[in-house]
Amino acid sequence: MGMSVKEIVEATGGRVLSGAQDVTFAELFTDSREVKPGGLFVALRGEQHDGHVFIPQAVERGAAGVLCERPPQGIDGAAVIVVEDTRQALLDMTAERLRRRPLPIVAVTGSAGKTTTKELIAHLLGRRQRVHKSEGNLNTYTGIPMTIFEMDPRDRVLVVEYAMSRAGEIRELANAAPPTIGVVLNVGLAHVGFLGSIEAVAAAKRELVEGLAPGGLAVLNADDRRVRAMSAVARRFILYGFSAEATIRADRVRLHGLDGSSFTLLTPRGKAEVYLRLPGHHSISNALAAAAVALEFEFDAPAIASALHGFIPPSRRMNIVTGRNGATVIDDSYNASPGSMQAALEVLRLAPRGSLRVAVLGDMLELGDHAERAHDEIGSLAGKTADMLIAVGEYAPRMVQSARRAGLAADRALVVEDADEAVAALTPWLNAQTQVLVKGSRGMRLERVVEQIREPA
Repeated sequence: MGMSVKEIVEATGGRVLSGAQDVTFAELFTDSREVKPGGLFVALRGEQHDGHVFIPQAVERGAAGVLCERPPQGIDGAAVIVVEDTRQALLDMTAERLRRRPLPIVAVTGSAGKTTTKELIAHLLGRRQRVHKSEGNLNTYTGIPMTIFEMDPRDRVLVVEYAMSRAGEIRELANAAPPTIGVVLNVGLAHVGFLGSIEAVAAAKRELVEGLAPGGLAVLNADDRRVRAMSAVARRFILYGFSAEATIRADRVRLHGLDGSSFTLLTPRGKAEVYLRLPGHHSISNALAAAAVALEFEFDAPAIASALHGFIPPSRRMNIVTGRNGATVIDDSYNASPGSMQAALEVLRLAPRGSLRVAVLGDMLELGDHAERAHDEIGSLAGKTADMLIAVGEYAPRMVQSARRAGLAADRALVVEDADEAVAALTPWLNAQTQVLVKGSRGMRLERVVEQIREPA
């Protein structure tokens, strides 16, 4: 569906400098390397790069339009729209898009579990209506406008992640696209390096609750005290979790190792037995959040249970794959924070008796002054949940030292330089009894370990 040149000018207060004015753009891009023919390229100024430098490359790749602050030189063919501030223009276009095509918006935030929960919600709601969801890591002030820009007339609900790296960022997004339902999963140390303290992280996440549309519902984790406290600023809220005060609750929980879990789902609209193919206690919590959203869309407990049973996790999030020589690989390599790292190690702990449990762990980034302590704590937990630790990154020595203090033998707690060395250290141990967890922050690119040790398809 996209937007036309005229609609963009009206939304942003910009002016058309050159090019055709009767063009409609189906897609929006902020990275010149990803531009597709017929798309609109938005030139953003960042701390490291200025998108205006890449306007010629975007046009060369087929951009039919350019939204910029400074008129480019020597650009032929593409419609050029000049605005005062391209970042603000993105938000203005998003607001205008939703004004013309209002849809319920389900927004998910939290320090860990956002993508999996977003996918769970989209999977549940998709049983009854067409869902448009944010893809990959399109969860920031650029990604959410891109997602909303590309809505289809057949879409009936939007499901998106609201991520942030600074205070006020979620508020800006919520002003442009006020959520009908806001889900807050947890508050942890992820991004604390940008914000300074866990209290500041909580305040930044609370912006989602404060920015809900009139009559909007806050879905809050009853088991996280900082999240539960956000109910004080919510006009309407519902609690989910394991604690007795949760309205959406899991009872009679049984963990089945890497095969998943089962539990009784308790809701105001009945109860049902759920089998979830995602391993770990934290996965049940994410499923409960999704269940709370589905209730608002008139699902009952049996319908939720049926949908949850068919859910398959997104790539590199708790994927169980077969490795070389029959080893089992837990591919959770997409990203890492202290909370998600702890949850992943608890899953590794569930490996069958007699297994060799190996944790291949990379640095957790963006932790600021909390980094050393956080890596010490994860190393200590690895020493108690794994039989072998292979650590990569700046903080690898700290994790290894902590693991050894927790009881791992010196020759079972290793520091390696990169993914290739991790594979070399791991390879002799790969057999049918080996269970390997691979996890680290996105910047560590530990998916390269998985690619080298998994059984070829």
